[in-house]
Amino acid sequence: MAKSIVAITKGTDAEKMVGEALSHLGGVSSLIKPNSSVVVKPNAGHAFPPGTSVNTSPEMVGAVIRNIRKANPKQIILAEAASLGSDTMECLKVSGIGEAAEEAGVDKIIDIKREKDLIRIPIRDAISDLPLVLLPRFLIEAEHIVNVPIFKSHVSMVFSCALKNIKGVVQDKVHHQMHQTNLASAVMDLWSVVRADLTIADMIRPGEGFGPHSTSPMDFGCVVAGKDPVAVDATICRMVGLDVTGVSYFEAARERMMGNDDEKNIEIRGEKIADVFKKLWLPYLAGLDTWTEYKFYAKGACSSCQGLLAYTMEILKAKGEYDKNAGMSLVVGRKKELPKGLKTGTDCVFIGDCLKKYRGEGLFAGGCPPAEPFILYTIMDRKDYATAEQGEAARHRYEDDVRIFKKYADEKQKKHRADTEEKNIKRKS
Repeated sequence: MAKSIVAITKGTDAEKMVGEALSHLGGVSSLIKPNSSVVVKPNAGHAFPPGTSVNTSPEMVGAVIRNIRKANPKQIILAEAASLGSDTMECLKVSGIGEAAEEAGVDKIIDIKREKDLIRIPIRDAISDLPLVLLPRFLIEAEHIVNVPIFKSHVSMVFSCALKNIKGVVQDKVHHQMHQTNLASAVMDLWSVVRADLTIADMIRPGEGFGPHSTSPMDFGCVVAGKDPVAVDATICRMVGLDVTGVSYFEAARERMMGNDDEKNIEIRGEKIADVFKKLWLPYLAGLDTWTEYKFYAKGACSSCQGLLAYTMEILKAKGEYDKNAGMSLVVGRKKELPKGLKTGTDCVFIGDCLKKYRGEGLFAGGCPPAEPFILYTIMDRKDYATAEQGEAARHRYEDDVRIFKKYADEKQKKHRADTEEKNIKRKS
C-alpha cells in the first residue's frame, strides 16, 4: 500500500491553518475539481453551544468552506444527520455551525434525516451485520465529500474523529442498526460504500474528558488533514498520546484494508508530531468497565445511551452517590430477552425506550435517548423516570447537579494537566 500523506498545521487562525494544510496536500485546486458538487460533513451530533468541543467548531467549518470556495466548485452543501434522538437543524443552530456555514457562503444546508430520495446500497463482503444502507442521492452523486470532524473522547469508542464522523450520513434506522452490531466494523462497512475523499480534522480545541457530550475543551491549536481517514485518525492518536493498538477502529480498518495506521506508512508534512504533542485526558480507555462497582448489560447499546450512562456514573461520583448505589445492574440496548444472570428488582435499571417492554421487572429510565437526569435520578431515587412532566420537574434540580459535575470535571482536568506536566519535567530531567 502506498504511503498516506497527512498534513499538520499549528496556529491561531483557522482559515490560514486549513489553507496551509491543503497546500501540503497539493493545494485546494488539486483536491477539489472546478464546477463540482462538494458536500461538507461536520460533526454536529448534539445541541451544544460553541466552545464545548462537542461539535466541530463554527470557525473550523467556516474556514473549510471558504478554502473550498477558492477551487470554484459549482456548489457547496453542508450536510449532517445528528445523533439518535437529536434534531439536526437544532444542533446546527445551537452549535453555531449553521450560521458559520451561511456566513462563509455555503449554497445549501441539508438535514440528512429528512431526505426522502434515498438509494439502497448493499455492502459487499461486510465485516459487520450491516447488510445494506440507505443513502441520500445528493451524497452519492456529489463529486467530493469533505469530512470535517472534531477529535473528542468517546465512551463507547475511546475517541471520535475522522472515521466515526461518517456515521452522520445515515438516517436513524441505519444509525440504530449500526449499534446493534460491532460498531467499529459497521463504521468501516459504511466507509466502503460512501468514502469522503478528504478529511480536515478540527484539533484547535479538541474535547478530552467525559465525551462525547460532556467534554472538557483543551487548547491544542492544530488542524490535521489528509485523504486517508485511517492515517488522519492514527496521526492524531499519536499527537495526543493514544496507543492505536488499543482502539477497535484500526483493527476493523485493517480487516477492510482501508488505509494506513502504521506510522512507517504515513508521511507527515508541516508540523512534526513531536513538536505539537500534548497528551490528552481520555478516561474511557476501558469503556464501561471503568466502573467496576456496577454491573452493565450494554450489548447493542447506542453511543448516546452509553454516553449518558457513563456521564451518570461520573455525576454520581461528583455528588458522593456512587458508593451508595454500588452493585446495581444497568441494562441498556435492545434485548430480545432478559440477559442471563440479571437480577431484576429495585437494584436493576432498564434504560431507554427500546427496553420499555421490561418495565415492571425493575426500575425504568425512559426516552430515546433518555433525558440526561433520568438515569441519574432513577438510580438515586429508586423510582421510574420516563415522562415529560418528570423531566420538567427535575430540570431545576438537575441544573444544580450539572454545576456540581462541571466543578468535578474541571478539577479532574486540572489534576491530569498537573500530573502530565510533572511527568514531562521528570522526562526532561
